[in-house]
Amino acid sequence: MKIAEFQSFIIEFPYKNQSVDIKSDKWIVESQQNFIDDIFENKKLITLNRSDLINSRSNIKEFILKTLMWGYPTKGRGRNIENLLEKRNLEQLIEILNGYKENEITIDRLKKDIRSVSGLGLSTITKFTHFLDTTIDGNKAVILDKRIIETINVGRFDEFKNLKGIKYDNAAKYYFEYLEIINKLSELIKAEPDQIEMFLFIFGRSLSKVN
Repeated sequence: MKIAEFQSFIIEFPYKNQSVDIKSDKWIVESQQNFIDDIFENKKLITLNRSDLINSRSNIKEFILKTLMWGYPTKGRGRNIENLLEKRNLEQLIEILNGYKENEITIDRLKKDIRSVSGLGLSTITKFTHFLDTTIDGNKAVILDKRIIETINVGRFDEFKNLKGIKYDNAAKYYFEYLEIINKLSELIKAEPDQIEMFLFIFGRSLSKVN
């Protein structure tokens, strides 16, 4: 199959409305609890969508917290979130992301920054770059996470056949090629790169050819 076969559906997809519900009792992080409580505003549950994250980027600290909540509503496994939000790591991350906002960076800089901050991985940093409207070597940044990697490896879309076999551990090596494919497709079908990424995330593993 080809992504272009789903053009009419993809270009109508309301990607900015994609939302996640987050429960306050799942988001206990001692180092940033006061700030987290301010986001919840005494509510036990909040809903964040992609538009909320875009609108929060004038305050990078708030943006980081909301993006992490949206991306990891149950706070994920292990202590990656806690490590990332420790004072020193958070300060370093804020400095990095201030340089990303509506700016162009290189793929080498992205890889270097991933290695420099404890708890930061490709899935997380590509969420940040995407919502900060970062361009990477001329390509608009979009999210690459484990679910999309699984979609690529299912092998149903011809455009991504050269990436088949990608793993999360080596995904940073292939991230620029992934961006090139997404951005070229967006021009071809006249869709936002965001819409193609979300199509892969939501529907990529559940579609097959009709005989």
